[in-house]
Amino acid sequence: MFDLGPIHDPSTLVPLPEPLQQSALYARAVTRLGGRCRVLDLPSGPVRVISRRFPLLGEVALISRGPPGLDLTTAPDLRARTGARHLIVHAEDAGCAGALADAGFRRIARPRQIAEVPLAPSHAAMLAAMRGKWRNRLRHGLAQGLTVTQAAMPPDPRHWLLAAEARAARRLGYHPLPPVMIAALAGADPGAGRLFTARGPDGPIAAMLFFRHGRTATYQVGWSDAAGRAASAGPVLMWHAMQALQANGAEVIDLGLAEPRTAPGLARFKLGTGARLRVLGGSWVSSCALPRRRRPMARALVRDGALGHGEHAMP
Repeated sequence: MFDLGPIHDPSTLVPLPEPLQQSALYARAVTRLGGRCRVLDLPSGPVRVISRRFPLLGEVALISRGPPGLDLTTAPDLRARTGARHLIVHAEDAGCAGALADAGFRRIARPRQIAEVPLAPSHAAMLAAMRGKWRNRLRHGLAQGLTVTQAAMPPDPRHWLLAAEARAARRLGYHPLPPVMIAALAGADPGAGRLFTARGPDGPIAAMLFFRHGRTATYQVGWSDAAGRAASAGPVLMWHAMQALQANGAEVIDLGLAEPRTAPGLARFKLGTGARLRVLGGSWVSSCALPRRRRPMARALVRDGALGHGEHAMP
């Protein structure tokens, strides 16, 4: 019915140098849970599409953190290419968002910011990129004599770290990735999930979980109790992870959302590592149940100077 282009087996596809949601690791985890994940070949490059069929709604597709290099030549028929009745896109950048807006997609969530820390070739360069207060906390933590271990994350949704994060999420009101999905990621490639744990005299006081995919690593879970916070265990674990992941070929760590206005403490911690903020493109929807929003010529008018830069705001 629709031309999807070549569809590849996610388990054999070479990992893309893309976010976790666009990695072969994520695709394998989705299929382990019974979901459908396909690779759609676009003129701008391949993109992974997750889809699910719902009663009454029909086929719903999701493109998360993509597509790369999307433009107005591809965006208008993007939903048709997926074969879905409804398509949600978590756009990777402003260029992708602009193409979706001009193609008639409707924005359903504002752009958010993520923090990405480059892993410099030398430890000295990584230390020099850290903010002064963060580096001081690291020095304090290193002086506490903590025992830090690194191990593969087991594919267990009842793992103690995931239970601790679930308790923290209920207390603080955020929504982490479900434990079953984290377990599926750990099981999709037994070496991809790296668990760093700091221990005190009575057991674990802090832990961080990362997933390695291609040249990127993604920070997935972080937990610390009162003793861990007092001992500055968070910076110690992050520093150990930065060194270990760099030694294994990672070039950048995606630290996830960093919103200085809504979560200033978490943003300060992430940016203290030397990370840089990057704005994503927001979330967009195209549905057969909604009329396509038309904005002809708006982008061309801005490009040609007929409208001032402040007069053409995305919805």
